[in-house]
Amino acid sequence: MDCVACGSSEVTERPERTAQGYRRFRCRTCSKQYNERSGTVLNHAQYPSDVIALVVLWRLRYRLTLRDLAEMFLLRGTVFSYG
Repeated sequence: MDCVACGSSEVTERPERTAQGYRRFRCRTCSKQYNERSGTVLNHAQYPSDVIALVVLWRLRYRLTLRDLAEMFLLRGTVFSYG
């Protein structure tokens, strides 16, 4: 994985993980620290990528309302608001 700040390939993986379990990296060239979601559309998302992908898939495939999706995920232990 290349550095998201400078593009260098001199990157080391950190032993610790983020709160959501994503791998962390440090660039040896510019000393920036980032995780595997940095530089993506989902960088500041509150929920894991797999949950977001599942919500989008179900919303488009089964034409569910956001209210229905919030209720389905509440039954599985994930709380989010549709509004």
